Amino acid sequence: MLVALTEHQELFQITKDLSREMLLERKYKEKFFCPQCKEQLLLKAGQIKIPHFAHRKSSECDSFFSEGETLAHLMGKQQLFTFFSKRNVQTELEPFLSEIQQRPDLLISHNDQQFAIEFQCSKIPPEVVQRRSKGYTEIDIHPIWLIQTPNARFKALGLTKLSINYTNSQYIQMYKKQRYLITYDVHSEMFYYVSNLIPIHRLQYYGVIQALPLMQQSFPFFLPKVMSVQIFNVLMLRFTAYRDQYVHSRLLLSKKGVNDDFLRAVYELQLTPLRMPDFIGIPVSFAQDFEVFCVEWQVQLFYFMHCHKLTPQKMNVQAIPYFMQWAKIKGQGNSKKAVTYYLALLKKLEIENVTDEVSRVQLFQFLYNELVAFG
Repeated sequence: MLVALTEHQELFQITKDLSREMLLERKYKEKFFCPQCKEQLLLKAGQIKIPHFAHRKSSECDSFFSEGETLAHLMGKQQLFTFFSKRNVQTELEPFLSEIQQRPDLLISHNDQQFAIEFQCSKIPPEVVQRRSKGYTEIDIHPIWLIQTPNARFKALGLTKLSINYTNSQYIQMYKKQRYLITYDVHSEMFYYVSNLIPIHRLQYYGVIQALPLMQQSFPFFLPKVMSVQIFNVLMLRFTAYRDQYVHSRLLLSKKGVNDDFLRAVYELQLTPLRMPDFIGIPVSFAQDFEVFCVEWQVQLFYFMHCHKLTPQKMNVQAIPYFMQWAKIKGQGNSKKAVTYYLALLKKLEIENVTDEVSRVQLFQFLYNELVAFG
């Protein structure tokens, strides 16, 4: 904690401007209390961790409201508070919102709107994130989740392939068609935007990483730039190479043989890794909701249409649940939408079956308009 009440019921905040010496002087002259439970707090101002307030070990308040603050969490709150204060943005540090029993790291008031900023440095379950976000929205506060920059891979500027674990993927934001993640590194005081996220398979993504120094940030936070057509084309070439490698590995490593539904579909459609059409195994909106890589369910879809004498133009979207059951493919909430988007793309490209051809230039332009361009 960085905020406490004095004996005179005044809020006292530990900011970057206060030296350890100044805090130690006040520590021996004053008592500090929790604004929430009113218990007396300990002011810790040692040499290892940055100064902060802490409840006593027996406190129920501490165990209920705190996940155990890391050095990065304390530093991040101080740095962000200083940033907003210098820009004359009305900011409260760790305010207790009694109506929802929650305490955001920062509460911002800007243009008649309030924003709760949560700087997350530890793992918390998705249901906790959802519950906190719901609590804020119930009292007309917009939640903004920032995460500590996970590792050096998230600082590799430009087009990058990286892993975003399930914990961090829940903080991915959406603006129009763009999916992005905002991370903050307390040591360099730098924001790293992972933008234009294109899911590959499971935890793997392609994205463009952009860096922004804290003192060049604004509020509301900057939105990342849209990926250019040229960078998107490079991304798609890498995506296609990953697809070919994936199919090749599946053919070599599968122990089921013809009992493998995907390989059976590849065989029946007379496909091979060297003869895989460019329009099979492509990213589409909501494809991340499938448990399998996109090439598997897209090959299975063509095999389903082949067996039922259908084409993308003739297949009704109402048949999609039956297709997924028939192909024994598991998907989450928006997997049906992914198939719908894929069928719509095939219709636009006038694809009838797997033997058709389409130029990569045309295909990539369609995908760019679908996945990236705001339009």
